[in-house]
Amino acid sequence: MRSPPLLAPAMSPTRFISSTPLHPREHRLAAFLERADPLADAAIEALVASPRPEQEALVTRLLSTSPGPLPPALATLHAWLRETPVWFDDARAEAGGEVVLRAGLLSGLVLGFKSLVLGYCSPAGNKPLVFSGRLTGDVNTRLAETARFVEAVSAPGGLRFGAPGFIAAMRVRLIHARVRYALQRSPQWSARDWGVPINQYDMAGTVLLFSSILLDGLRQLGARVSDAEEDATLHQWRFVGRLMGVEDELLSTTAHEARSLWAMLERTQGLPDADSRRLTNAMINEGTDRGAPTAAIDFGAALCRYLIGPRYADALELPRSSWDLAPRLLSGVVRRMDDVVRYVPGAKLQALRLGEKYWRRSVSLTFGDAEVPFELPAHPLRAQGR
Repeated sequence: MRSPPLLAPAMSPTRFISSTPLHPREHRLAAFLERADPLADAAIEALVASPRPEQEALVTRLLSTSPGPLPPALATLHAWLRETPVWFDDARAEAGGEVVLRAGLLSGLVLGFKSLVLGYCSPAGNKPLVFSGRLTGDVNTRLAETARFVEAVSAPGGLRFGAPGFIAAMRVRLIHARVRYALQRSPQWSARDWGVPINQYDMAGTVLLFSSILLDGLRQLGARVSDAEEDATLHQWRFVGRLMGVEDELLSTTAHEARSLWAMLERTQGLPDADSRRLTNAMINEGTDRGAPTAAIDFGAALCRYLIGPRYADALELPRSSWDLAPRLLSGVVRRMDDVVRYVPGAKLQALRLGEKYWRRSVSLTFGDAEVPFELPAHPLRAQGR
C-alpha cells in the first residue's frame, strides 16, 4: 500500500514554529504533522467493530506466520509485514541492540532521564500521553512496558518475523493507532493546533529518542560508543521505526542525518509546557511510592538536568541542588570502567550478560514472570479528560 503524495499543508498546525523565510526542508517537514499510519489505521478500523476477545485473537493471528483468513485491512498489513526490505541486515541490527543491552543500568538511566523526558518536552507531541492519563496515573507500569519493548527489539533475533521484539513493535504500533482512532473522535483533540494524533513528525522524533539521542546520553555518562556501534544502532532503529509505521523519508541512515533531523524537530517546536512538567515530575518521582530515599530522587533530578541540558531543564523547572556535580563524577567512573570492558578479554561478554539481567529485572519488578501483553486499550482516553 503506497502512501499518498506528500504535500505541505497550506496552513500548518499552530504547534509548528517555522523560520522566516520558511526553509524548504521545514516546509516539507510540516506536512508530516498531518500524516498518520494508513496501514495500521485501517487495521484498527476493522478491529474496533469486533468484541474485545475477538480483537485480541485477530491481532495474534495477524502477527503469526500462518494467520489463515483475515479481514482485508489486516491481510494487507500482514502482507506488508512479510516484505523485509532489501537494506535490512539482521546481524548489523543485532550489533546495534547489543550496545543498549550491554550498557545495562547506564542505558536504563539515559532512557528514563533523557530520552523519555525529551519526548515529554514536546508541548504538542506529549498530548496523547496526557489524554491517556496512563503516565501520571500508572508510571511504574508504563516504564516497565517501555523497558520490555527496548529489551525485546534489542535481543538477538528479536526483530525477525514472529520474534518478541517484532511482536512488541507491532503491538505498540497498533496501540498508537487505537489511541489515534479515539483522539480523532474526541472533542479534547485540536487538530488545528496539534495536527494528527501520533503523527509521522512525532513518531520520527520517538525513533531518534531511542537511538541517536540515547547514544548521545551514553556518551555524556562516559560510555565510549564507536562509529560502528552508532551505525549499527541506527540501522536497528531504522527497521524498528519501519515496523512501527514511520515513513522511510524520516528514518535516518547515518549519524549526520539523525542529528540533522533532530535539530530540525527541535527548531520547529516550542519549549516544554505545563503538561511536560507534570509528566517529567511523575517520572522523576516514580520511586517515591516504592520507598526510594530522597537522595535517589534528588540524584534523578540532577541527572535529568545534566542529560537534557539547561534550556530544557529550566523550562521544566528542574531544581538545582548539591547533586548537580554527581553526574559528571559518574561519567569519569564509567569511562574508566568502559575501558576495562573493551580491552580486558571476556569482559565485554560479561558486561552483556549483566546488562541483559538488568533489563529482565527492570521488567520483572512490575510484571513478575508474566509476559508484557501490549494489548489494545479498551478505553484509550481518560473519561474525565485532562
